[in-house]
Amino acid sequence: MRKLLGSLIILALAFSAMGAFAANHLSPSDHPPIKYLPRTTGGSPAHITGGLKYQNHSMQSLKAVNKLSPAMNAKIRAQQKGSFVNGKIDTIPYFNSYFLTGSRNSLYVYSMVGGSPTLGGTTTVPTEIVPLTSELDFGGVPLYIFDPSGVFVHPADQDSDVNLFAEGPIYDATTTYPGPPADTGQMLDTFHRAQFRKVRTANWHTHLSSVFGPFLWYQFLEYNNGDWGFICCDPNNNAVPVFNINTISTNFNTIVTDPLELPATTNNILPVIVTDYLTAFDPSNGACCELGFHAAQAGVFDPSGVLVWTWGTWIPHNADQGLLSPFGPFGQDTEVLTHELGEIFDDPFVQVGGTLVPAWVDGSASFPQGNMEVGDAIEAMTAADALYNVPLTTTTGPYTYTEQNLATLEWFSRNPFNGGLYSWPNEGTLSHNAHPVGCTTPPSPITGISPCALYGQGSASFFFGPPF
Repeated sequence: MRKLLGSLIILALAFSAMGAFAANHLSPSDHPPIKYLPRTTGGSPAHITGGLKYQNHSMQSLKAVNKLSPAMNAKIRAQQKGSFVNGKIDTIPYFNSYFLTGSRNSLYVYSMVGGSPTLGGTTTVPTEIVPLTSELDFGGVPLYIFDPSGVFVHPADQDSDVNLFAEGPIYDATTTYPGPPADTGQMLDTFHRAQFRKVRTANWHTHLSSVFGPFLWYQFLEYNNGDWGFICCDPNNNAVPVFNINTISTNFNTIVTDPLELPATTNNILPVIVTDYLTAFDPSNGACCELGFHAAQAGVFDPSGVLVWTWGTWIPHNADQGLLSPFGPFGQDTEVLTHELGEIFDDPFVQVGGTLVPAWVDGSASFPQGNMEVGDAIEAMTAADALYNVPLTTTTGPYTYTEQNLATLEWFSRNPFNGGLYSWPNEGTLSHNAHPVGCTTPPSPITGISPCALYGQGSASFFFGPPF
């Protein structure tokens, strides 16, 4: 975290703008120009209830957002025909296919990022890393600055959030994941290859490339306007600052629709907005906390296409001025970003009525999940099941990254019933147990779990019984 007391002078705000910028590393002396988001002009202090809860399920509707028109959703669904057919809408590269499941051979169609696995070859998806610094004001006076870029406040870790992100397992291709099948490469490429191991060609890859955006974005959040507030508590019993999901969503939309942020005439770049430490609350009900989400909306330069983008917060390993991670190992460094980008890989358009699957159980509560959100299925399990550590050597020394395990297509499709590969890279996170044939016991109204729920396990188990 990059905590700055309000009595300090914000020297970085005086930095002069520079010209066009493209790089894979940021430093205080070499960075793109700063762009300031407008302040809110009214409101009242927020009332936040319920305490800290990692990826709060009462905020489910905010975890993945489809902002597409009914006509665009219909256009996407109309293209989801055939087996492993490359998509034609102006957006990031994607392909369409389907699966059959259940005793009635129910048909579910889907779109996923990349090129057709049966055609092979390497598809590269360009991503743009967008650092967003947050200044938390009280009556116009800055109390905190949370800076993922390391430009405004020197990081407590050995490098800035975004520099570590750019060198981490999302982009680094040197890690070997155990399998079987064992595979070496970027984390999400190996995840994709594992999901389609039975149909893909040997040379099929889906790579992410990275570049920093043309600006450093800077937002001012005012306590008195309800843009941010406090909630209790981190392990040191410190109150934790959290921000208003509506305010930051407005700012995110300003960023991804800025005509200078993305190159003109294309929706083929995936913006990845990175914040430092801060998590979001919902002012409509006071619930907290959301650490990231992904969205699909009309293209900026080509409205007939689709812009896909995501936000994820980065919680550094190290304490800074006494402030610790409120979620323990959850949310640390790339955990949220692997969650969100993994979900983009398997559900880029956050489809309504497209990749629908039967209801399943997530975390401590049961609720219907209508799309292939591969991170949600696992996020509420224990750290041993949910998290996967990857040690790498960065330009500033050794660093152990925290990734999230992801549920695979086979887990969602319920096919094959037994002996499939249901999670990656830890295949043991979701059970390989046979589902009980003929089991009809419904889920418990208290736990939401049934004796029939052996297809998954623990908090990610789901009811598998009639009707399928």
